[in-house]
Amino acid sequence: MKNRAILISLRARTSLTLFTFALFLMLFLSSFQARSANASANELWSVYSFDSTSAVATYFLKQETYFSVGKFLRQVGADRELGPKWTNDNPWWRQAEEALIERVEPDVVNDYHTHEWMLPEWTLIVKDKFKDQEMEQLVAHFKTNIGMKKASVIDHGIARQVMVSLTFSGKLKSPLKHLHDDLESMQETYHREEKNMQFVTTDLDGAAAQTFALSHLGKEHFTTLIISVTERINEELDHLSLKSEMLTLEHAQAIDSYVSGFLQDY
Repeated sequence: MKNRAILISLRARTSLTLFTFALFLMLFLSSFQARSANASANELWSVYSFDSTSAVATYFLKQETYFSVGKFLRQVGADRELGPKWTNDNPWWRQAEEALIERVEPDVVNDYHTHEWMLPEWTLIVKDKFKDQEMEQLVAHFKTNIGMKKASVIDHGIARQVMVSLTFSGKLKSPLKHLHDDLESMQETYHREEKNMQFVTTDLDGAAAQTFALSHLGKEHFTTLIISVTERINEELDHLSLKSEMLTLEHAQAIDSYVSGFLQDY
């Protein structure tokens, strides 16, 4: 009886050990697959430059900072009854404006350019849309010469969609004089990217690009980027536009000396 109890106990411990090992193995494999998928997603992300999109975003966010600061300074004028001379033609206003912009603008623009806000969601998007094997196919394709050319086409398509969204929603305003250099940089980057993405479709490489573009995987990938990524970029630009207003309020004390100077003069 005692031996039987010992045998049952040994079997139970063996079963528990096997179960624990199997569970550990499943968790390990799951973790390995997740890391592998994340690595493929990151590698796929790295084939895009988003140069034109970043140039558009930079101009827009600098514009939004300028408007946020101007709105705040007008409110200060009303609240403190600074009178009709407190305008953007006044040197004290311009100094206050510059002090706020130099504090707010870098945070807003740099937050966009880190792309930390995009990478986690990008990983979720591509893992949801594509199987591991498909991601490997995409990575392999975009490492070829024609694949890199195709990536530039997608880059440019996203930039165009972002620009169209900002323009037709009325968010991109008339060019501001002090952002002339940024506007020129945006236009140069956009046109350079437009030129670089062109290729001859009758060449063998061009035919290969068309074949990929018309494949199910190619169309799914293009649609995913143009729709999902453009939408996420627009959301982030809206978020950072609001952040410029909050940061302006946070740095409100930076204009105190300029308001005091204005009151002494007028």
